[in-house]
Amino acid sequence: MEKMKSYWVWHWRDYEVYHTMMVHLRRQDQGIDFPAFWHLATPYVNVEFLKEFTCDKRGYMKAFASGSGYCLYKDRKYPLGEEIILEPGEHTVKVIVYKTDGLPAMFIESDICPSDATWLCNRRAGKHEPVGLEEYYDSIDKDPEVFPFSYERRHPVKCEQTDDGMFYDFGTELFGYLNITYPHSNETLGVFYGESAEEANDGEEAILFEYVSGSTEYRLVQRAFRFIKINCKDPSALEVTMDYEFLPYTRKGDFHCDNDLFNRIYDMSVHTFHLNCREGFFDGIKRDRWIWSGDAYQSTKINNYLFADAAIAKRTSMGLIGKEPFEQHINTIIDYSLYWIISLYEHYMYYGDPEYLERIYPMALKLMEFCEKRLDEHGFIVGIDGDWTFIDWSDIDKTGAVCAEQMLLIESYRALANIADVIGECSACFREKAEKLRENVNIFFWNDELGAFIDSFESGLNNVTRHANIFAVMYDIATPEQIESIRENVLKNDNITKITTPYFEAYELDVLCKLGEFDIVEKTIDSYWGGMLAEGATTIWEEYIPELKGAEHYEKYGKKYGKSLCHAWGAGPVYLFGRYYLGVYPTSPAYETFNVEPHFGGLNEFSGKAPIGDGTVEVSLNKEKISVKADKNGGTLIWNNKAYTIKAGEELVIFIK
Repeated sequence: MEKMKSYWVWHWRDYEVYHTMMVHLRRQDQGIDFPAFWHLATPYVNVEFLKEFTCDKRGYMKAFASGSGYCLYKDRKYPLGEEIILEPGEHTVKVIVYKTDGLPAMFIESDICPSDATWLCNRRAGKHEPVGLEEYYDSIDKDPEVFPFSYERRHPVKCEQTDDGMFYDFGTELFGYLNITYPHSNETLGVFYGESAEEANDGEEAILFEYVSGSTEYRLVQRAFRFIKINCKDPSALEVTMDYEFLPYTRKGDFHCDNDLFNRIYDMSVHTFHLNCREGFFDGIKRDRWIWSGDAYQSTKINNYLFADAAIAKRTSMGLIGKEPFEQHINTIIDYSLYWIISLYEHYMYYGDPEYLERIYPMALKLMEFCEKRLDEHGFIVGIDGDWTFIDWSDIDKTGAVCAEQMLLIESYRALANIADVIGECSACFREKAEKLRENVNIFFWNDELGAFIDSFESGLNNVTRHANIFAVMYDIATPEQIESIRENVLKNDNITKITTPYFEAYELDVLCKLGEFDIVEKTIDSYWGGMLAEGATTIWEEYIPELKGAEHYEKYGKKYGKSLCHAWGAGPVYLFGRYYLGVYPTSPAYETFNVEPHFGGLNEFSGKAPIGDGTVEVSLNKEKISVKADKNGGTLIWNNKAYTIKAGEELVIFIK
């Protein structure tokens, strides 16, 4: 009897919920365990797996579990691991698995009914639905509670003996296990981690540290760092390496141009982003190591033009939404709930997968129902006690209803309408709500005298910041006349408070590219991202304020080294170069059709590639010609308002006169 292919299976979304929960419980801050400050969903404790099938030959099955339970067959309970003989005919098998401290999961070894996507399950209540699984977990010895990372041994590139120990530089930020060999087991070693040399050398203020003793060999808990300081009495006896922990992604997108600074910024952005692609899209690899919905939304845009990994996007989304009932916003932040909804349809445009949309849609509806409990008489979403109106680290007037939040709510309604159309549900109510809200936003927030949307009408301050106006352009909420006004009165107006985070700077550059303002885009990339490089950065920071000097850059949240120096939301240039310079974007789901609309900007030449569904398109542009080659049909090159068909496998060359 030959075994068939089997997988570990679980209740749909429980794998994502479990690993997201574990991520949010691992943070440490100066020796203190620091769990996330929002509700954490957990997997269902008691799960019933069901399979109804017919076989025409004699066979067998053995049920195994991550957890405890039994197998129910023909009204008899069998212990897990016991072989059950299946005679020809119709069969119903149930496997009950419970686990209070992890992820309940099941694995069936069988020549007839292996555990796979054809099994159903429920939480011992409700209807049975298809199970969840990941193809990696295809053998009994692959524990679904262990996330499948890869590892590489890395060595420090510089070592320097100090008066009280040894200082190490690994050359760039990394994440993984620090390995220490030291012959004096009775001595306590002080180990201090730093994204900066200053932090590693500051034993009193370093965010991450630990003290170890009692052995001659140590493999410490995974952490992010570039620099390590180890305090000891015999520094010459130390041997230090690290095991770099990562996901082995294939780089499907690329960009190279005649501006060497931009190339270095692109590569730094890639490295930053890769470090933060793990169980989900992390915010930063050292400090939080949490999954924030707003950060993740920015990451999805970057991922679309670099790794194009649909799986991490879905893991992130399913982990963030958690479980019912909803009693607070995602990460407690109003805008982060709305980003979550918006991201669903954008994901569909890049990757297709209507089945995923259909399964996640009920959760999106429930989240919107929760959000609508916060609507005022004008249909504006407002915060109540416990809600965080974030938007960005900027001086925004957040009195009452905040304009930027309403822009996101409009786009959330539109996203739900589009999803409803895809899965055959009614979309009219969402389109009506979106249009009514857009009208009210114009009535209450548009200021003709200032030629811009104000943050808040309730305060009477008529404060204008960039954020709401960026959203108005980004999501096509503003009229053409308003867009031109926003261009001049906000985006090109130096009197409007500048953005300080690469998070929102990427959104601003997105709309400036959309408006053709490439000179501003390039000056900003040069000064902002280039400014971090000039300060010695090897990864993108959480925030960059040019006026700060030296170690002043590292302070945030009241801590001397509180600022993340490797933040995924800073990798926006990957998206900008792919979306606007290469000019690649889908015009129907999963790139069934797509456009290539390249722009020189201020560059003389560039080349690169972008993922297009299950294929890739290569684009190069110089002063003489455009070259485009894709490995799938459906593409259109747009140049000088003319359209050219891109045929799979054929190089399309347009000479520039």
